[in-house]
Amino acid sequence: MANECETKFITQKELAERWKCTEGTIINFRKRGLLSYFQLPGSKKILYPIDEIIEIENQHIIMKGGDKPKAEVKRVKPCVSSTVKEWRM
Repeated sequence: MANECETKFITQKELAERWKCTEGTIINFRKRGLLSYFQLPGSKKILYPIDEIIEIENQHIIMKGGDKPKAEVKRVKPCVSSTVKEWRM
């Protein structure tokens, strides 16, 4: 029987692919304290808890067609230059 308290993790590369960014961006987020992570002593592998990743995604998701006002379309008369060149002296 599996323990229900087990946390699932994803790697830094998987997270970068998921968020469509570079691994350097993930490293910057981690160093700034924006992401929780797990690293065994003496190991170079860093893992991120998937539950917290999903929570972050849900907090920052932007739904299309939300409450934001739509941009106005302004109709203006086009400015057309004359094809005849006027010479002045």
